[in-house]
Amino acid sequence: MKTVYLTADDYGCHPAVDAAVLDLIDAGRLSGAACMTRAPGWPAAANRVASRRSATGFGLHLDFTEFAPARRSLWPLIVLSQSRRLDQMSLRDEVAAQCARFEDATGHAPDYIDGHQHVHQMPQIRDALIDVLLTRYGSRLPWLRISGARAGDGFKPRFIAALGAPALLRRARAEGFRVMPRLLGAYGFDCDAASYRKRLAHWFATADDGDAVMCHPAMQAMPGDPIGCARVVEHGVLAGSDFQDRLAATGIQIGRLRP
Repeated sequence: MKTVYLTADDYGCHPAVDAAVLDLIDAGRLSGAACMTRAPGWPAAANRVASRRSATGFGLHLDFTEFAPARRSLWPLIVLSQSRRLDQMSLRDEVAAQCARFEDATGHAPDYIDGHQHVHQMPQIRDALIDVLLTRYGSRLPWLRISGARAGDGFKPRFIAALGAPALLRRARAEGFRVMPRLLGAYGFDCDAASYRKRLAHWFATADDGDAVMCHPAMQAMPGDPIGCARVVEHGVLAGSDFQDRLAATGIQIGRLRP
């Protein structure tokens, strides 16, 4: 039996996402939900965390590209981080601010950390993140979900990993963090339930013990969201009555993300 961590991204970004994530938590489908604490809807979403924390972990979905005050589009951020042209103090301040917003709203530290559009593994950002987490939570470190990939995972996962996953993994392990070293769940966000079922079965079948699978569910497509249709498909498949059968067929159990 393998333990795989099924994590939902973007909690707090929109009521349609929040409702879908909570529905999957209540059905026992998720290991964790990663929270966007800079999103306008976060305070309301945070009110629903306490009653479900015994069932799942709640993490910080570190964000520099959507709701952060000094947000940048993804590609300019990639260029600036890879060329080491970001201000390190500003990065640390923003990581600390998002952690504080999580703590203030929930009354506890994040159970795990990952990144919106995988920004947490980029050069400079990953160092700022580790420094803040060690200072803030040194006696009880959160898990880290790392966007690692291996040969055969496809171009998109390997491109995401190349943004800095190996370097983050090395430092995280050296500093004593518990990690999910490889991330599955990257695809083209098409709107086909049958295709998503096949992908999900493949991810579970090829996952190693301790890997993570990400998802982005929503109850309905949101205006202007480029992956809105795929979000609805993902929720439908993950909430389906055959989900537990799919786990059993691949020898998977869904782990829980708590420090």
